[in-house]
Amino acid sequence: MSTKTISVLVPVYNGADTLARCIESVLAQDYPDFELLVVDDCSTDGTPEVIDRYRDRMRTLRNPANSGIARTYNRALSESSGEIVFMIASDCGLSSRDYLSRVVKHFDDPSVGAVTGKAIMPDFDRAAAHERIFTRLNLLDVNEPDTAVHQVNFVEVRCDAFRRSVLEAVGGLNEDLFRSNEDQDLSIRIARNGYSLLQDNSLAFELGFGGTEDSLGKLLSKQGQYANGQAYITVNYGVGSRQGLWTNENRRLRALHRMSQVASVPITAAAVVAALLWAPAWWVIAAMAALRGAYYYRLASDLRPAEKLAAMPLGLCCDAIYSTTFMVSTARWVLHGKSALNSSRAAGDGSSTQAVK
Repeated sequence: MSTKTISVLVPVYNGADTLARCIESVLAQDYPDFELLVVDDCSTDGTPEVIDRYRDRMRTLRNPANSGIARTYNRALSESSGEIVFMIASDCGLSSRDYLSRVVKHFDDPSVGAVTGKAIMPDFDRAAAHERIFTRLNLLDVNEPDTAVHQVNFVEVRCDAFRRSVLEAVGGLNEDLFRSNEDQDLSIRIARNGYSLLQDNSLAFELGFGGTEDSLGKLLSKQGQYANGQAYITVNYGVGSRQGLWTNENRRLRALHRMSQVASVPITAAAVVAALLWAPAWWVIAAMAALRGAYYYRLASDLRPAEKLAAMPLGLCCDAIYSTTFMVSTARWVLHGKSALNSSRAAGDGSSTQAVK
């Protein structure tokens, strides 16, 4: 067994409903040398009470103000010491007692910078309807039968292990990204420094929807957060990828999905202008909406009939939110000077790699 020390870092914000499962799954690990550090990002629900139940079995911190995932992880990183840093979201849980023992073995290869596992939702059939729909609309690769190890273009910082020396070399997580896409930015910088990113699909972790995703409104707002972060990635690193995007089916489909979302509003706007000059173009707009709705219906094809129907208007809403936010945020990041030429957080050696969430 590898003798590397592990620091398990858990940021939490309003995670009272899921944090206990996460903590217990970590404390149950059979790995002999790990520490658990939970950082409360100023939760306003019952999270502090949950933390108190386990305070004697782990280390805890509380941020002085709500800081977001990147800054919270960076604080936890500075307060921990393990050679391997394991970052796990508070709404996730490790599915086996030997998860840490198995993930750490990948770091015997000095070229490996980060390792992620495979998300599963054991109770997917009993999950809330909006959670089931958005799992499909965002093309989340949950409950896939594949158990192989693949090189990927980014890890998602929801249940991932990192080599501490690599995290320190690239400067930690990018705090310009408050709520999303910090995973892509970090992955790009790790890859640019010559390290590989692996997904071991034999390592299963349970994915949940925590306090920031527990309603339809919050899930819709996440589309805007994703788009804002993706705009940052595009401004900083441009378009183009390598190392696992176009050879990984799920990552490829997700990339194409996000590209189609970005294009949806400009294409629709152009069609509306054309329709003002040529009335039959309104039929073109109707056909475009119908095709896009059919696309989302197909993504939700394994769900219940009502959920499949709901996926169509919700998908169109996601298109509008994502595309509009992406365009506005792209302009904002450019105007604020957040480009690869002058962002120290985005700096790194080698050629750039684009990751699509």
